[in-house]
Amino acid sequence: MGIQWVDYVRTNYQLSVFNKAAAWAGPVQKAKDAFNKLNLGVKLEFTTEKKKANIVVALATGPDKIEFQDANFEGTVKTKPDFKPDVFHGYCGTLRDPVTNVIAFAGIFLPGSVQATDDQKMVVVLHEFLHACGLNGMMSDGKQHPGQDHDIEGIMNGQMMKSGNGLIEAMPMKGAKPMPPIRISGKTLGAARLLWAKPKK
Repeated sequence: MGIQWVDYVRTNYQLSVFNKAAAWAGPVQKAKDAFNKLNLGVKLEFTTEKKKANIVVALATGPDKIEFQDANFEGTVKTKPDFKPDVFHGYCGTLRDPVTNVIAFAGIFLPGSVQATDDQKMVVVLHEFLHACGLNGMMSDGKQHPGQDHDIEGIMNGQMMKSGNGLIEAMPMKGAKPMPPIRISGKTLGAARLLWAKPKK
């Protein structure tokens, strides 16, 4: 499941994030901190320069796009045409090398006019960060993964609903409680760690 980032990014086992979603600053910070505690083999760090970012987070008030260019790649990450700013969801698009099918850039779009708690927003951002780290719904052969790299439990569940101040799976496992605190399944954890595993010497 998932695909790797381009080698010159993987070298540092770190992805830089530029946050354009100022209104979600607190949830984005908490999501970054939560991501880094998952021990996936890659860390997220903020950058204040968009051109140096591997991931850009933006609020969308409808269909939107983020332009990207570096010394090796250029392109545009777009939302789906029907992106709704008042529906509680997120979208992560990745720019991939058409030949090697590795990721060169990721854009995350958040709903610009949705009503939600900071904890609910944090869960959505963290979900999208996991897509951005490589669980982007694609496979190494360039075909789409049947489940979009979603899971039936935990943070990568594809359908979540509000519950109190947090979110819970639309069909939660017995005894499951709203997130946060974050739950991540062994399946998701293993898939992400495999993408960022260091070569054996």
